[in-house]
Amino acid sequence: PWLVPVGAAAAAVVVAGLAWRKLRGRSEEEAVLEALKRIDRAHQAPFSKPNELEYCAAVERWAVRLRRLAGEEISTTLRLGARAQHLERGAIPRKSYPDGRDPYLRWRAAVKKRQGQRVEEILSDLASSLGRSSVSRVKGLVAKSLPLRPHTAMSKGGGSDSLQAGDAEMQCIEDAACLVFLEQELKDGFAEGKDDTKMVDIFQKTWRKMSRLAHEQALTLEYSPRMLGCIAMAIAEVEAPPCERSRSLLPVPALSEETRQVLADTWACCISTSYADWGEAWYEELRQSPGYADELGKALSFPVCRAENIAKTVAGLISLLPATEEDQTTALDIGGASAPKSHFAQLLRAAALLAQKQVGLRLRHLDPLRVALVAAACKKGAAGLSGPDAEKRCFRAWEAFSYAVGGQIAPLLMLSDPTEDFAGAVATALPTPGAVPCAALLAAKGLGLVEMSLRILQRKRQGTGLASGGEASSSEVVVELGAWRSSACRAAGADAHAYCGFLAAAVFDTGGEERLARRTRWTRRCTEQPLIVLDLALRGLQAAEVAVDQVKAGARSAIGDLIAGGSLLLESARLALKMADLNLEGASKGDVEDLLQQARDLHERCETLAGAWHRAVGRS
Repeated sequence: PWLVPVGAAAAAVVVAGLAWRKLRGRSEEEAVLEALKRIDRAHQAPFSKPNELEYCAAVERWAVRLRRLAGEEISTTLRLGARAQHLERGAIPRKSYPDGRDPYLRWRAAVKKRQGQRVEEILSDLASSLGRSSVSRVKGLVAKSLPLRPHTAMSKGGGSDSLQAGDAEMQCIEDAACLVFLEQELKDGFAEGKDDTKMVDIFQKTWRKMSRLAHEQALTLEYSPRMLGCIAMAIAEVEAPPCERSRSLLPVPALSEETRQVLADTWACCISTSYADWGEAWYEELRQSPGYADELGKALSFPVCRAENIAKTVAGLISLLPATEEDQTTALDIGGASAPKSHFAQLLRAAALLAQKQVGLRLRHLDPLRVALVAAACKKGAAGLSGPDAEKRCFRAWEAFSYAVGGQIAPLLMLSDPTEDFAGAVATALPTPGAVPCAALLAAKGLGLVEMSLRILQRKRQGTGLASGGEASSSEVVVELGAWRSSACRAAGADAHAYCGFLAAAVFDTGGEERLARRTRWTRRCTEQPLIVLDLALRGLQAAEVAVDQVKAGARSAIGDLIAGGSLLLESARLALKMADLNLEGASKGDVEDLLQQARDLHERCETLAGAWHRAVGRS
């Protein structure tokens, strides 16, 4: 009998619990699941856009991925906000507003406002479980009424520790939507009917809205050759400094119809299996270049530099080669759309700027990159030609193409590598870098020209099978020239250090005899550097004088560069000697007697070598 009242009491507790749960509402987990179901049903409404549900699922996946990459899990509000993107977008037809940009913007604003109100309606009776503030926040995420936090809002220092304006979850949704556009919508025909200029403009606007984390992910996606080129140009326009954006494009050399046809035929053979296959062949050639593992290999480890993208960039460039200098459209239409010839230069400038910024591309990298391009193209593409001279035609065509590419990249890197920065630094009121660093870099360039002339001579001898025992000594001179060139560059920095030390310790500092001692010490240091530059310049001049007859006989095309190199070295030597004399004039003779003797010896050596050089040039 006692079981009856106990059972009745238990039943009463259960009934009371169910009643309380109904009054209190669902658990948060149940409410989230219910909210997702309701949002999915809304996406299937008659006036919803096609594939609306699939689009939102993709946005949600990217949002989850981006938060995890940031070291966080996705929040309830962000999940619901991502799932409700484009909610019932067709409820307000575009045709209900007039044509034109302003009416379009009003339509977009009306659609976003309605989407926010609609998701609020869907979630209204779940507010007790989700939280009213959460529902309000989801409304803001769907209506896009919360401020963004794109990369342009980052502080100068950047990085995750920087204080940033805007809403992180709103930015995450924007990033996810942009990545869905780049990953899926481009493949669904979005670019059809739009020329390259229009696509570059669209990509610029897209890039500006994205965070740095999203930028990194965008560079891992797969694009067609044409879209990869447009994206590169867009990024360069956004990221490049104003001085680079305003710089005029250089004329593009017009290759012959025969060469362009050889390029088209051999390139088709190169990518007959896949873009990635040729890209790997290019990397294999590049790995054989000296210093690849220490420098280029590390630089090219970025995801955007993967093999297939290298090949797609080449494909885009081939498609953009102009038929004539006056022709404003491409002769070959590999990319599926014609474009102004300037796009060849624009794409190369964009690629060079991005490579310089992202992977540290420098002018010294250009030759191994070019040699690998020609070698990989000839090995895989020569089969696309017929005839006894197929390999020769293939080689000449790709050499021509590689120099057309280099003609656009080299000037940019030359100006935006330290040379341009150095010239700007010389022009400032800071008294260093001054004459001696200028003489040092002049010597470095002269040594480089002499080294280049000898390298061309070596290559021509190897190519014609005329290499001899003298080749070893020539290689040793090339190595020495490279070492002297590096020393000349270091001397430029050492002189800046010495002169700043002289100004600090002997000019602006105070102190009687100590100041005189410091002045002597720093005067020696300031005098040692131009004497070092002078010695390096004279060594290079002597090597140039010895090489004149060899280069004239074996590499006539390089004789002009050799003469220019020797002339620069002679002028560098004379400038360095003059600066050493000026420094010695103000020094106490007893303190710098050894330097005075060294300068006298170098004076005599300079005059002797100058005479020998002029006679050698006269013979050429």
